[in-house]
Amino acid sequence: MRGRCPAGQRGAPRNASLGFLFALLSLLFLPFTALAADLPALTGRVVDNAGIIDAATKAALTRKLADFETKGSDQIVVATIPSLEGEEIE
Repeated sequence: MRGRCPAGQRGAPRNASLGFLFALLSLLFLPFTALAADLPALTGRVVDNAGIIDAATKAALTRKLADFETKGSDQIVVATIPSLEGEEIE
């Protein structure tokens, strides 16, 4: 029995340290989510809240984005907002 862990105790310290690490990382990244700009509700592939995309361009973009989506699992949304409200574009 020497050197062996009793059943049910294997991995317990590792799981505890993973939980602690996850909690620590969550606390570190929480301020970054608070700084993120509020994006409009995604109602389609093209969301023009700034009103700068004409109907023909919106239709063409929607078609191109749908074609792109069928070729793989990636999705792209084009969204415009009226103002950055002082935020940097980056």
